[in-house]
Amino acid sequence: MERIGIFLILIFLLVRDIYSIKVCFPEKYRKYDGIFNRTLSNDDIYIEYFPKMDNYISGLTLNQCNVAMMEPIIYDEYFPQLADIYDLIKDEIEIRKKDPVDGEIYGDLIRDLRASEVREDGKTKIKVTTRALPLFMDYGILYYRSDLVPKSIETWEQLLLIPEELSNYNKDVHEYTIYIGQYNEYREFYYNLIESILSTKDEINYDVMEREAKYILSQYRELNHQEIIESSTWTMNSESSVDSYNEGKVIFMRNWSSYMKEIKEHFNNSTILISEGATVGMSKILHSEKNGISKTVNKGYYLGVVKSEDKNTIAKSVEIIKKLTSKEYMKNLVKENEFYDILPYKSFLTENVSLNNTDYCNRINCSFFRELQNNQEVAAYDVIINKNEFRERMKGFYNEFKKYFIGPETTTEVRDGDEEGIENEYTIEALMTKFSNFFKDKYIEYGSTVSHIIIIVIGVEILITAVVAFFIIKYRNFIEIRRSSPLFLILMLLGIILAFASIFTFIGKPNNYICIIKPYVFVLAFGLTFYSLLLKTFRIKVIFDKVNIKVKDFNLIVYLCIVLGLELVVVTIWNVFYGMVPSVKDVNNEIHYYTCQNTSTIGTYIEIFLVAINGLALLYGCYLAYKVKNVYSEYNESKVIGLSIYGIVICMVILIFIINIPGLDLTTLFLIESLMIILSADIILVFMFTPKLWKLHINISEMTYQKPLYI
Repeated sequence: MERIGIFLILIFLLVRDIYSIKVCFPEKYRKYDGIFNRTLSNDDIYIEYFPKMDNYISGLTLNQCNVAMMEPIIYDEYFPQLADIYDLIKDEIEIRKKDPVDGEIYGDLIRDLRASEVREDGKTKIKVTTRALPLFMDYGILYYRSDLVPKSIETWEQLLLIPEELSNYNKDVHEYTIYIGQYNEYREFYYNLIESILSTKDEINYDVMEREAKYILSQYRELNHQEIIESSTWTMNSESSVDSYNEGKVIFMRNWSSYMKEIKEHFNNSTILISEGATVGMSKILHSEKNGISKTVNKGYYLGVVKSEDKNTIAKSVEIIKKLTSKEYMKNLVKENEFYDILPYKSFLTENVSLNNTDYCNRINCSFFRELQNNQEVAAYDVIINKNEFRERMKGFYNEFKKYFIGPETTTEVRDGDEEGIENEYTIEALMTKFSNFFKDKYIEYGSTVSHIIIIVIGVEILITAVVAFFIIKYRNFIEIRRSSPLFLILMLLGIILAFASIFTFIGKPNNYICIIKPYVFVLAFGLTFYSLLLKTFRIKVIFDKVNIKVKDFNLIVYLCIVLGLELVVVTIWNVFYGMVPSVKDVNNEIHYYTCQNTSTIGTYIEIFLVAINGLALLYGCYLAYKVKNVYSEYNESKVIGLSIYGIVICMVILIFIINIPGLDLTTLFLIESLMIILSADIILVFMFTPKLWKLHINISEMTYQKPLYI
């Protein structure tokens, strides 16, 4: 009988696992196991809890969870493993977002999920979809021992004064860890960092973000040096921080509202702490004195569905997450005396609502969270993340900060027999350089030194080209100029000016207009300059080969218009249907920059086609230059044309070779591209126009006023 009983139990467990839906929660939510089982008793649901976050994360798929609870960073990291349920939940999302009271926060919580990106066809694209629904909200708050300090502190500067203040109250400061946060891994470090960035009155942009990050990271280091934040806190996760606080060893603890139940209950039930008069206080997180506010991170917790081949399981899982996240289900939760979490519906905290007649507000202190709602950032993840490589960058910067946090400010080197301190990688300046490398979307700014130098060079080059054009037009009937076809010379100079001007499209943050204009400018610049050279060389070859092809100026202009017209049509099709848009190009975790990138593979093929056509034109130009190199001396322009073509080809080959070297940063690329364009244009100016202007200068000096050589 015993064996039969065991067998039946195994059969029951097997059948349950096959037909029930497994919902996975972190261990800290086991405290609600009774609530979940009572409210979900009519559903075939099996709940599993994981003792550590790392185990929980790996359990999303290894333990075959059907429904999983996650925060935004985990959602983003495991996005490909979640079922795409958007079509099944989009109507529900829209209904909840339209709620007159709760819609705003609900919309923000959904927006916090928009950062997920997927790769398709080798390209990074933001997939407009949502694969989860908000379950709880988790506020970053400051817990403190209200029996040890008369009132909560508000600023980081005040935290530095705590040891002295404690000594005035006859408390032995060395008995306690004054402050702990969670820095044990990049996710918690991110939340600590972003809360401080958010606590500013200024609009969040990169400069503000960098300034506030620099301030708080400097504060962390100073607090460490003052032994207010201990290095040991780097090994503490949220759970172990709570344990230390509950043991009465910590005065201030930055942690999450989701631990409020176990903190309050522990203090209320601990005989030792009660005898010591220990009490718990809650306040906003710290801020800097200059800002005067504290904006907390409101981290959403979400329920998503793990991918499955069984469509029925997915459909059933979706219905479960709809139920668990609905306002009707939440009403049952707040009636439970054990429930302490904050719900994604503002109306549960709003005054003068019948729901507040329950004990829920007394348990969680609704007035405190109402105040937090006035200074919160719900979609906190949205402040920094807009790139698919964010997590790796955050991890990389987190590792750099750990070096700074514990590293020396200076190191000692011996130079010429004398010891002197020199800066090393552990300075705040070096750290913020890393911060910039990791997080700032780089582009060549107009205010940078590099752009100033290039702009001055471009200005001088355009001025020189304009002066050359002036003399070419004025002395167009001079024999040396007339023999070289003044019209083509003017077209070449116009192309050279466009080539110089094209460098401006590399400066500043690209926008849609720049991305549209850029290919037109390059096609016109290259076409007017090089194809004019090519057609002039072609004419020399036709004349001296005595080929029956019309090569008068009019004919060559027609040929030029046809070639340029076809390329411009291709560029127009490219822009209209498959054009480039501003995008962040990822080179590696530290190097990424704004540029114009194609929105589709077809656009890339069109770009390659244009490059290939112009590349073949360059090769054909080299062939023509070689063929006409020994033309009769009266037409020795063929030699300078050949030198010009060879020079352009060499510059283009060097440019293609260098820009394809992996790992080049944006400034290096900008300098190389700019210098190659300038050098190519200068080669033409030197070889094509310098001899003509020199001869013009000599002849003008010998001219008589009675018989001018020009009209």
